[in-house]
This record gives sequence, structure tokens and C-alpha cells, in this order.
Amino acid sequence: MKTIILTLSTILICANSAFAQLDSIYEQGGYRTFKIHLPAGYSTNNQYPIVLNLHGLLSNGTQQQSITQFDNIADSKGFLVLYPNATGNLKSWATIGNSDVDFLSNLVDTIRSNYSANNCLFVTGFSNGGFMTYKFANNTPHTVSAIAIGSGNMSNSLKNTSTSAPQIPIMHFHGTTDNTVPYNGTSPFISPVDSTIQWWVQHNNCNPFPSFTAIPNSNLTDSSTVEKYYYGDGTNGSEVTFYKVLNDGHTWSGATPIPAFGSTNQDINQSTIIANFFDSFCTATVGINEENSNVSSISLYPNPFDNQLIIQLAPNTDYTLILYDNLSRQVLKERFYDHSTINTDYIPNGIYFYEIRNAEKLLKTGKVIKH
Repeated sequence: MKTIILTLSTILICANSAFAQLDSIYEQGGYRTFKIHLPAGYSTNNQYPIVLNLHGLLSNGTQQQSITQFDNIADSKGFLVLYPNATGNLKSWATIGNSDVDFLSNLVDTIRSNYSANNCLFVTGFSNGGFMTYKFANNTPHTVSAIAIGSGNMSNSLKNTSTSAPQIPIMHFHGTTDNTVPYNGTSPFISPVDSTIQWWVQHNNCNPFPSFTAIPNSNLTDSSTVEKYYYGDGTNGSEVTFYKVLNDGHTWSGATPIPAFGSTNQDINQSTIIANFFDSFCTATVGINEENSNVSSISLYPNPFDNQLIIQLAPNTDYTLILYDNLSRQVLKERFYDHSTINTDYIPNGIYFYEIRNAEKLLKTGKVIKH
């Protein structure tokens, strides 16, 4: 893993460091700080998606990095991850006004000017960082590819003023016993979470009738279970996915429990689910320069598929295909040479995420649907 320190106008590369380093940019008369994590094998010959990972109230980027454990996932997915810091005594994101929207937008511009990033921009956040994720997606001049919110919400004032909000893929996680950002809202400022989900379903013109999945209760010690609601068929490929975490507190599912904030569900790994979600909505090159590889000659079809998938590879090549379900469980791993037909009779209908690798690196990722 390589770590980048962008110290004002100077770029230093520190190899073999275990942590991203604190850095700063000059913004509105002062310095704003952030951390940056470059994926393993970072190269200027490739281009990488940017992920903004926003911390909660009274926290910071370092703690968000520790809670979400996003760096290892970023290495496998080829993500460039930013952990910016909010300001003030409460370390709170400014969800009223645009000062932090401007800071985050300028940060993205700075990173794109100094690093090899593609046009995919993803945002995720916890608690106050979740509120800021909704705010940023609605107000930034940048095109946001998808967002994922954990234990945050969207204020009523933002809903009332978001007449030009983008129609983008949304993912939201929330515990029903969250006492910090209550599931049922805090009238009149914040509506119940269900209301926010329905706002996005209507805004994205999604199918109002969700597909429902009861997530297997694989961990019996966390006092919590998960229900998944998926609303598809939105405008421009947008969708809404809601993970309703029953009897769960103000937490990040799959993270180390903090009892003071309630139960932490361990049936799912929230960070892995978010990473797969983001990965499926980046159509640009992910960690690969196609001009210098055989990626353009790799294809997986048909999509949607039924009882078989066909993988088309470059001549005289040896690749591995890995298929994951929407809970990040591996359902298929096979090695192929040239062209192969894969029997998928045993795979249930649903959405799947794939990786195609050779012996050295990840070559291609994407999403396929079985009908």
C-alpha cells in the first residue's frame, strides 16, 4: 500500500506506510484537513474512482477510517478514498449553507488535479456525515455517481429545496432503535427514515413496490436482524436500496460494537455492501488503463441472464471469474481460458457483482442480473 501526503503544494509518496496521512488544503481563509488513501498498486497509468467517506458528529476522518475499515476494501476495488475533517468544537458538517459543500467540491477538484482519478465520484457518511452526504449530493456542481448513508437522514428543509436534486442510486442503512438519529425522526425538522426513503423512491421514479429480502440471521449474539428493500427501475438507472436494521442502534453494521450506542448488527458488513454498490455504478475504467490491457476484449453476457452466462476473454489468456450476491457472499469462482459458457441454473434470481482477475491484478468489475 502507498500513502500520499499532499502538503499544500508539495506531493510526497511514502511507501509501505500503514496509515493515510493527515493533509490540508487552503479554503476560505484557512486550512481544511483530510486524509487520503491510495489503493494498493496505485499507478498514474491507471485511473481510479474517488470515494468521500464522511465522519459523524464529534468525530474525525481518522476515526471514520477505523470504524468503516474501508482501506482494505478500497485496495481490492481500486478506490481512492478521502477522509475529510469537519470543523468547529462539535466537529460538525455544515448542513445549512454551502460552506462544506464548497470545501468538499474543491477537495475533489484538488485530488483530480494531483492524482489519477476517473469521473466516478461516490459519497458515504455516518450520522452527521450521512446528513452531509445527502446535502452534498443535492448541491455540489460535480456529478455524483451514487451515495450511501449510515444512520443519517435528510432534513425536511433540504427536501423542500431540492427541486433540482440529481436522480442517482441511493443506499441507506438505519437502526430502528437509534437514539441519536431516531428512526421515527424529530418533528418538525427531520422526517421518519421511511419518509426519506419514499422521497427518493418518488424522486428517482422507481418502482414503488420493493423487492423484499430477509437477511439470514447469521449472528445470534447481536440481538439484531436486517430487512432489505430494493426499489429499482428508476430514471437513468437510478435505484433506492434500504437496509432496515431491526433493534439496532446508532452504529455501522459489521463494525466493532460500541455498547453506548446500542446493538451493532453483525449479519452484514456495511462497508463491503457499500463498496460493491459503488463498484457497480462506475462505468469508467476502475484501476485499469484499457489502452494498456486486454480489458476491452473481456465481456460477460447476456445481461440480464437466465440459465447461463458466457464469458468472452482475450485469446490465449487465463482469468478467474468471481461472482458475489448482494450480501457480498461468493456464489461462484471459476477459472477460464479464452471463451466459456457457465451454467447458472443453481443461482437464484437477483443482482450479482462480478470480478474478473488474472494472476496479478483485478481487471474488470460490474453488475449482472439474473431473471
